[in-house]
Amino acid sequence: MACPEKINILNLSPAELEQWMIDAGAQAYRGRQVSRWLYQRGAASFEQMTDLPAGLREKLDSRFYIHLPQVLRQAEARDGTTKFLFELEDLSRIEAVLIPEQGENTLCLSAQVGCKYGCGFCYTATVGFQRNLKSGEILGQYLAVTSAMSKDFRIHRLVIMGMGEALDNFNEIQRAFAVFSSGQGLGFSRRRITISTAGVVPKIREAWNLGANLAISLNAADNDTRTRLMPINRSYPLSALVKALRELDTKGRQKLTIEYVMLKNVNDSPEDADRLARLLSGINLRINLIRFNPFPGCRFSPSGEERVLIFQQMLKRAGFMTFIRKSRGGEILAACGQLAGGKQ
Repeated sequence: MACPEKINILNLSPAELEQWMIDAGAQAYRGRQVSRWLYQRGAASFEQMTDLPAGLREKLDSRFYIHLPQVLRQAEARDGTTKFLFELEDLSRIEAVLIPEQGENTLCLSAQVGCKYGCGFCYTATVGFQRNLKSGEILGQYLAVTSAMSKDFRIHRLVIMGMGEALDNFNEIQRAFAVFSSGQGLGFSRRRITISTAGVVPKIREAWNLGANLAISLNAADNDTRTRLMPINRSYPLSALVKALRELDTKGRQKLTIEYVMLKNVNDSPEDADRLARLLSGINLRINLIRFNPFPGCRFSPSGEERVLIFQQMLKRAGFMTFIRKSRGGEILAACGQLAGGKQ
């Protein structure tokens, strides 16, 4: 019988690691020990896991390996935002962004290599879709970033808002989420993790049920405009998307957020604000207004400051908590909608 091919142990869920231990003749708690070595102590080899019996370490080494995405480039903007360009095992490239603010650090992770949805305001769309990331590659972004920083550095929040559509890769997101939120893994509170989607309606309830915050990239309050900006609207029009949002239980501490990129003379008029308020009426959510961040070859321009402020005030008067998101890292193409896996 041929020997099974080695696999990256980061792709195993905590439950799968415990089951492997049982199948290997060890006790399940050994899996939890390995998880702590991987995610809390930053072990780069099984030999470093000194509280495991030598024989078990040899078994692990014969079946698994530990691999993190390789940091090809690390660029820091004037505001402290840092963009990481990673190369994966198959030589695909993705990006993640570290955003420091008021003493807390947020890490924006990618879910796919490229994206298939073709949103006109997003640089990732120009890459096209290549493949989903494995859970170990999602976790690996976090581990690679933390290993590149100082020993006392800490990440406080995770947002899966980088390259790709997270809910098209929901199974792997779910597997990574189990490690991010596990006490034997990375120990994040579920409410400190946000998953973003362009509106993959069939997966919205499942994503919400994970306990994470959910961000919906909306960007228009009428179907014609949204379809021009986001072709996904042909498959999941506003009526279906808003119906799915209304069915969520938003009475707890989870946050439901609408992301709205402000595009000059496209979706930023007072009439657009009024339509948006009526569309979302009665849903417990907050709205983030995002200044459009230009990229090479884009056909849009950012809305003027006065236009954005008027839009915000109209939504506030309609009863919505509405924020203007500060643009971070634009000069290194690290801001919202500017990630393209090192294409530039």
